[in-house]
Amino acid sequence: MKITDIEIDVSKLLSKDELLKELKEKGESDSALVAICDRYYEEFGSELIWHYPLCDGDFAGFTIVVVKEGFLKLPYDYMDKEEREIFELESATLAEELHLENLIDNWKSYSDNLLKALGDMVNILRG
Repeated sequence: MKITDIEIDVSKLLSKDELLKELKEKGESDSALVAICDRYYEEFGSELIWHYPLCDGDFAGFTIVVVKEGFLKLPYDYMDKEEREIFELESATLAEELHLENLIDNWKSYSDNLLKALGDMVNILRG
């Protein structure tokens, strides 16, 4: 498997169940992902984890982690100052193609609108 130009030996990835078990044992939060990020970085030169901080209609946001079976979505609705995102592990699912395509469309729309608004703000402030 190749993602972001990184060749990944799938056999060296955690399985969905292994990752969820580790998170349950370490606190079910973004800070609990640190050991997994470190392990993946050492093995692959990347954490293989991406944060999607936009609401998808069901959750405030989620983190996507590469696992043996595909791409695991760890949703969250709450954040803590120290632990950061607090995951809803019972709602963790493997990402499906259609959902990822919708995320791409939503991100592009959000980004385009934000960049336009920021540009307009700069122009207004310039007078």
